[in-house]
Amino acid sequence: MNDFTYLSPTRLIVGRQAENQAGTWIKEYGGSKVLVHHDSGFMKQNGFIDRVIEQLKADGLSVVELGGVVPNPHLELVQEGIALCKKEEVDFLLAIGGGSVIDSTKAIAMGLQYEGNVWDFFIEKDGEPLNVPAKSTPFGVILTIAATGSECSNSCVITKADENLKRFCDNDVNRARFAIEDPELTMSLPPFQTACGVVDIMSHSMERYFTPEKENMVLTDYLCEAIFHTCMECGRILRDDPNNYEARANIMVASSLSHNGLTGMGRTGDWASHYIEHELSGEYFSVTHGAGLAVLTPAWMRYVYKENQTLFLKWATRVMGVSMDYEKPERTILEAIDRLETFYKEMGMPTRLSELPGVENLDEAVMEKMAKRVRVMHPDGSVGGFKRLYTEDIINIFRMAM
Repeated sequence: MNDFTYLSPTRLIVGRQAENQAGTWIKEYGGSKVLVHHDSGFMKQNGFIDRVIEQLKADGLSVVELGGVVPNPHLELVQEGIALCKKEEVDFLLAIGGGSVIDSTKAIAMGLQYEGNVWDFFIEKDGEPLNVPAKSTPFGVILTIAATGSECSNSCVITKADENLKRFCDNDVNRARFAIEDPELTMSLPPFQTACGVVDIMSHSMERYFTPEKENMVLTDYLCEAIFHTCMECGRILRDDPNNYEARANIMVASSLSHNGLTGMGRTGDWASHYIEHELSGEYFSVTHGAGLAVLTPAWMRYVYKENQTLFLKWATRVMGVSMDYEKPERTILEAIDRLETFYKEMGMPTRLSELPGVENLDEAVMEKMAKRVRVMHPDGSVGGFKRLYTEDIINIFRMAM
């Protein structure tokens, strides 16, 4: 186990109608004028956003509203939000939605405390960000989609649409003060969105499970495996019974624990699948992050498993339930990857690039463009902790995923 410092300051408030407590918690953290940020979608149309706003006003808070967040949230709206909040002298932000809304809120919160262009926090020069955020305006979350874990993570992902660039800023100023999680709010989600969330939650712990560390990771191995089992068991329940409260609650909490740093304590992490997928959904805005991960993760596994077969065998037998083939251990691993793909298919997920919207005719030139654009992690220009991948490796993974 590597040395580490663990921080998870976000207060989780889980339960039926927990959103009614939002005003109390905003005032607890010093808020008086609140930006309510959302995607103008179903929760706005069914009146939920308006009900929250009315409750905030009844609690004595002033409210400013900004909708319009899209999947893979855009820098343009972030900049609009910063200008609006400065004009209205907002001192607290409330994200109502899933990962895209939360990330847009995080970027606005950072930009409010910065005199330059907030994009400086997301782009690099010579391997380093142009600037690092020193502080952020306090914000909270009412979670309506369990998926990205952004409600408890320090990560913020924003897309610069005019350049098809999807970049992130990992910094502890991006930690929400609180995250309100009412499992009943997720019951109206389409099955596709629920399934995308399950894939994304699993992926956050997969990125931490498949690491270059080869031993003495007992605790976090089991923590990651608990996330995998929870997602698969409860995912199957929700596929057949979307209104199952206990399964919704378990998935919601798994989302938060999978990406708040808990499953990665003392581990390096890989993150190649995430970084590669960022380029895919940055190039094709219609690709949902979870769907992209469902396609790319099995391809990544087949490409890299020989780097540490012992770890893959542990996952294959303890998580995917494959019986050990002692004569040909590789068969055990490949069977487990096949079973993972089967689970994704059972959940209604694509498992090939050709099944994703807009990606049917992906050619070698676009593969190369995306591969060259993947954010590097190491001075040698590679990405990945489990196995270092270079441009040609990434192109090969795209090919395998077709």
